[in-house]
Amino acid sequence: MKTFISKLLLCAIFLAPGVQVFGQEEPVDRLSVAFSDPSRPGLLKASLITGSISVTGYEGKEVVIEARTRTKRYSKESRSRSGDLKRIPIRSTGLTVEEQHNEMEVGAASHMRAIDLDIKMPKKTSLKLSTVNSGDIVVERVEGEIELNNVNGSIKAHNISGSVVANTTNGKVEVTFDKVEPDKPMSFVSFNGRVDVTLPANVKADVKMKSEQGEIYSDFDIKIEQKPKLIKEDTRKRGGKYKVRIENAIYGTINGGGPQYYFSTYNGSIYIRKSE
Repeated sequence: MKTFISKLLLCAIFLAPGVQVFGQEEPVDRLSVAFSDPSRPGLLKASLITGSISVTGYEGKEVVIEARTRTKRYSKESRSRSGDLKRIPIRSTGLTVEEQHNEMEVGAASHMRAIDLDIKMPKKTSLKLSTVNSGDIVVERVEGEIELNNVNGSIKAHNISGSVVANTTNGKVEVTFDKVEPDKPMSFVSFNGRVDVTLPANVKADVKMKSEQGEIYSDFDIKIEQKPKLIKEDTRKRGGKYKVRIENAIYGTINGGGPQYYFSTYNGSIYIRKSE
């Protein structure tokens, strides 16, 4: 049965010390929820329309979520209309948490205003995070399978142990690994922004690298495949055409090869670094 945060619990949390007092600049909604089986690694999902998501791993057992409505700038017309009236902030974030079978889902009412999530969770937890507008995704000290999706913002993940799939449209992708999952493929993609990934020195991987408007740099000894790959498309059975093209990606291997790591950007450069 799903664990839903009840109105009674929300009221209790709102009245807890340090959560929110009328007149504070940045009111905070805070929830603490445990996975149904804390002895096993869980999966945390969080998604926003507008806002940022920050996740930090720690040694505790509970997931602690803080949600803040972002301070809004008001126009000169709005200030003149209000005169000497005191503004009452719209503080509700609509924070919700659901947990079932060691999977936790976090959401907030971010379709009308920017809401920022700050999450602290057991470090051995997998992640699926997404946001669309006006915010970055930041992850630190996490062990697990991590999937990060943004549209108008950057992705930053540091001190990661496991695997990462990171995709953004307008922003940079910056990932630093302590350890990688040996058999997991990974992907690091931006359209408008640089891709900067630091990997352990002993990593074994097949790499596919593609930058339309930038350069590719690395301090790994990448063995580049000299023969270009041919891409064949045959749709003649459906009334189409037979097409052959040479792919413009660069392929290579690191330390003899392994799972494929895909690095791609259109407007930006790619940096594949060796950790010290």
